[in-house]
Amino acid sequence: MNKKWRGIMTGILGISMLLGSLGSVSAAPVPKDIQGHWAQSQLQEWLDAGYLHGYQDGTVKPNKAITRGEYVALVNRLFGFTETTTISFKDLKSSNWAYTEVAKAVKAGYIGGYENNTFRSNNALTRQEAAVIVAKVLDLNTSSTSTNFKDSAQIASWSRGAVSAAAAKKIINGYPDGTFGPKKALTRAEAVGIISNSVIYKPTNPGGVVTPTPTPTATPTASPTPTATATPGSGSGGGGGTVTTPTVSGATYGNVGVVTADVYLTPSVTGTVYYVVAPYNSSAAVPSVLQVRDGLTSAGTLGVNHGNKATLANTSVSFSVYGLVAGTEYATYVTVADASGNWSTVSTVQFTTVSGTATSISQFEPGNVGTVTADVYVTYGQISGSPESLRYVVLLDSAVDPSAAQIAAGQNSSGVALTSPWTGMILALPGVERTVTLSGLATDTGYKIYLIKGTGSTWSPVEIIRIHTK
Repeated sequence: MNKKWRGIMTGILGISMLLGSLGSVSAAPVPKDIQGHWAQSQLQEWLDAGYLHGYQDGTVKPNKAITRGEYVALVNRLFGFTETTTISFKDLKSSNWAYTEVAKAVKAGYIGGYENNTFRSNNALTRQEAAVIVAKVLDLNTSSTSTNFKDSAQIASWSRGAVSAAAAKKIINGYPDGTFGPKKALTRAEAVGIISNSVIYKPTNPGGVVTPTPTPTATPTASPTPTATATPGSGSGGGGGTVTTPTVSGATYGNVGVVTADVYLTPSVTGTVYYVVAPYNSSAAVPSVLQVRDGLTSAGTLGVNHGNKATLANTSVSFSVYGLVAGTEYATYVTVADASGNWSTVSTVQFTTVSGTATSISQFEPGNVGTVTADVYVTYGQISGSPESLRYVVLLDSAVDPSAAQIAAGQNSSGVALTSPWTGMILALPGVERTVTLSGLATDTGYKIYLIKGTGSTWSPVEIIRIHTK
């Protein structure tokens, strides 16, 4: 059996284990690994109804991550989506078992591809992606973005409205510790629970109530140009005298990797710097200061990355942007506001990410950040091949950046060898998101985390992200 046929059979086997025949309804024995599980009742109902099948060893593997392809297959069957549309994702061939299911999902309008025209059907679906699918399938009102989750700051801007709406209807619940875990991989048990809860609100006309829109991970439809500047705003607390308009100087980029980049600038006032990042488009306008504040492009769409950071007058400030795509030109738009609400004009920093390869780091992002711990999400390459090693180094935000060779050796910029938790190795499978939990951090402290992949003297470009503990 050749490799291609084995891959097809593996996909068919996986989905056949996940989905049973909807026409077969009979009592199924209770698998040994769901006895006492929090989702035992729902899992057993699905097994009895034939929606879910176990594995050949008699298990269901309720805590196993569900893939994007498997999840859309479940949604399609439970919601009755049967119409297909033409799709052309470069990583999803028509011979793939998930091809037809993805074509149904795209036609229904609740999911799409990534910015590089891939679908990544074998990637684990995250909890925040599941919330967006729920909101689109059920046509929920996502205007409210407020939640009570302790890690609400970690919920991506493109999914906050969906998470809020799904949580309000108790379709997706948080964890006992009060967190949502937006970037955690959705498990098979969670998938069954979410879809079971969703069916209660199933539209009367399945397949025809959702207007197709891009997935939250897709590139915004319009990006700003770096040539124009916005008119600065003015506050009402200036004391009645002459208002000194804030300015930004020295706006530039530092380290640029495949999926991350550093931006530096110096504000003239003590206040807050706001930024938004979008793929560069020479035909679009620069966003206004208020759009930058809200993380929007000039077209009113969310940027790839956005945020804010406190600043001191005439002191250099730097921040990391992430979620970028290899070999792509980006524009970072920045503006600063003082304590009285006076705004600078919008400054632009352009950079192009490093070209990637099939084995490049494809994700390096911060996750949940606590007082002394922080989660970091790492993915590289495509699903195939053997695990490879990645090295990380953690330094204070004010530290001088080490070289690639020093990071590879687990050293700081002075060549001093670091120990855990300030450095470590990650052994990860390609194409599979890995969560690295850093511990032993100091409270209310800024850190830079450096990541590099390779062996010997051959290393990938350096990726850098910043975190700040609570």
